[in-house]
Amino acid sequence: MATADPARDVLDLTRQLVAIDSVNPTLVATARGEAAIAAFVADRLENAGFHVRTLAAASDDRRVSVIAVREGSRPGRTIVLNGHLDTVGVEGMDDPFTARIDGDRLLGRGTSDMKGGVAGLIVAAETLAAADAPGRIIVTLVADEEDGSVGAMQVIDELTGSATAMDLCLIAEPTWLDLPVAHRGYSVVKVSFRGVGAHSSQPELGVDALLPVGSLLQAVTGRYAELVASAQHPLLSCGSMMTTVVRGGSAPFTVAAESEVWIERRTLPGEADSVALDEVRALVAALPLDPRLDSSVELIIRRDAWEADATGPAAEFSTLLTSALPAAGGATPQRTGAPYWMESALWQAAGVPTVVCGPAGGGLHAIDEWVDIPQLQRFPIAVADAAGRFLSS
Repeated sequence: MATADPARDVLDLTRQLVAIDSVNPTLVATARGEAAIAAFVADRLENAGFHVRTLAAASDDRRVSVIAVREGSRPGRTIVLNGHLDTVGVEGMDDPFTARIDGDRLLGRGTSDMKGGVAGLIVAAETLAAADAPGRIIVTLVADEEDGSVGAMQVIDELTGSATAMDLCLIAEPTWLDLPVAHRGYSVVKVSFRGVGAHSSQPELGVDALLPVGSLLQAVTGRYAELVASAQHPLLSCGSMMTTVVRGGSAPFTVAAESEVWIERRTLPGEADSVALDEVRALVAALPLDPRLDSSVELIIRRDAWEADATGPAAEFSTLLTSALPAAGGATPQRTGAPYWMESALWQAAGVPTVVCGPAGGGLHAIDEWVDIPQLQRFPIAVADAAGRFLSS
């Protein structure tokens, strides 16, 4: 499929993608998942000459990712164009799956995070295929980025397991067409306290599992203050620690037998893998606990921080984008840091140099999500330009 007018095509395709409900079922249990949108993009890329296969998660056949590969007729490098197909929920939104134009804004669920970026990658890939760009183009569109990254890990395992050489991965997360070169990681740690229930009229017969919770909340706040005052990363400021969930007790007039506190620790590049678990264990060990109270500290999930390579293919491609974006009518992209986590850390950990850049807007995860239309239209033009030169070099 030739793309004579990428600016028009990317807008039309974004609207088509928004119309497909791809809310993440891990976030909303009744959601449809990514199967329908994966089938749509797979068909589109197949029509553009890509060899396409889909991967369903073993745990849930609603969770589908796409790998599309095209080999050019001339030798060259390999580039991966990556985005995610899932969105957060739509509660409180009016007509979330109808993309609406309001001035320079395209509104609807997923317009910015990140169906606009996905559409841009597909149109860029079609442009490169129509021009018979050298080398190999791999388009990976994954499930579950908004929760556990099941799709990205499955796709990375599939590609690395087949010994596919990949010179670069471009992820089209919404960055306002700037170039983040670092993002924070995170860990979630659960602290559980187990006491003994009793009637609240006779509290001496129980062991109250709620008593240490307040002290732990204060300790977490104190540790966050220490992190803020500690050495700063030039782009990411500092690490953080906060309590996100507190549960405890079973009924009025009953001494709580159990409680739990969930603590999130945002990490900086270079911090040890075990830093969150070690710090929370230290906080719990310092609490004045009743000796009859049992406690445990459990790491629930950990994701690495990321810093882009300062040299090599990632730096080279960033330079190409830095010239291609102004040529497409945009501003010169800035090197920035992202406070949130992205799947760039997974790709780079797998040995694939990674760049992040995509069109953005506002209202991410909110009821008024939108993407900037001029950015959306410039993006595939710049990506096709930069990727074409990268594949040839």
